[in-house]
Amino acid sequence: MLDRLAIWLGRTTAWCFAAIVLIMVYEVVARYAFNAPTTWAHETSILLASFGFIFGGAFCMAEGTHMRITLLVEQRPRFARFSDALSLIAGIIYLGGLSYAAWRMAERAIWRFSLNGAWDPERSGSTLNSPLPSYLKALLFLGSALFLLLVLKQAAALLQRRSRSVD
Repeated sequence: MLDRLAIWLGRTTAWCFAAIVLIMVYEVVARYAFNAPTTWAHETSILLASFGFIFGGAFCMAEGTHMRITLLVEQRPRFARFSDALSLIAGIIYLGGLSYAAWRMAERAIWRFSLNGAWDPERSGSTLNSPLPSYLKALLFLGSALFLLLVLKQAAALLQRRSRSVD
């Protein structure tokens, strides 16, 4: 189920890059042909690219398409198991820390209130001044947590294979 979610998110967010191209073409034409630049194109492009990058790691993990250096692994199968285990342990440590830090950042960015008690999430500070940075921090937490769950699933599968081969 997690794999299907990550693959669906990856394929869906891949379309964000096509949207970025269209937005940038629109921005260039508006700016140079009509002398009417937009206030939203840059910030929207950053948001769309962020979607792709945030969920891209989980997508690659679910599809098994992460880059690997296979020179030693192909020649020594025992080294492959050690390499897989080491990669998963490093991934768990890194993604655990990233998920925790992203949670803390998202919490501070989203749960902000002004002096009069109105909800006031972190904003970009640009001309558009949208609350997108706070939402991106929340998405970073969700993306890193999904990636962490997929790595934990792979680690559990590796341990299961190892326990079967020992028996």
